Amino acid sequence: MLYCWLMHEVGIARNIIEAAAAAVPDGGTLTGVTVEIGPLSAVVADSLRFGFEIASQGTPAQNAELVIVEVPLVVRCPACGDLESPNPDLLRCPRCGGDATVVSGDETRVTAVRYDEP
Repeated sequence: MLYCWLMHEVGIARNIIEAAAAAVPDGGTLTGVTVEIGPLSAVVADSLRFGFEIASQGTPAQNAELVIVEVPLVVRCPACGDLESPNPDLLRCPRCGGDATVVSGDETRVTAVRYDEP
C-alpha cells in the first residue's frame, strides 16, 4: 500500500516540477516551490516531500526547496450560510446538518515559484 501512495505523490511531484520549471525564465535557476494541499486532496505531505526528492533528481528542481502549506477544510452551508471547518469525513454543516459545499481544502496548487535570475 505504501508503494501505491508513493507512486501517487511522485506523479504529483513531477507535475509540480513541470509547472515550476515552466515559470522560470530562460537561464534562471529554480530555487524553490510552494504548494498548497488540503485534507481532501488525497496528497500526503511527507510522501509528497519524498516524491519531490526522487522526481527532482536530474531536473531543474534538483536543488530546489519544496514548501508545503496545508490548507484547512472549510465548507459553506447553502441552507444556513454558515462557514465552518468540519470533520473531513462528514461534509455536513455542523450547525444545521445540511449538505455543505467545499470552499477550500480539496486543492493541490502551486502558489509560488522562486528562482535566481539569469
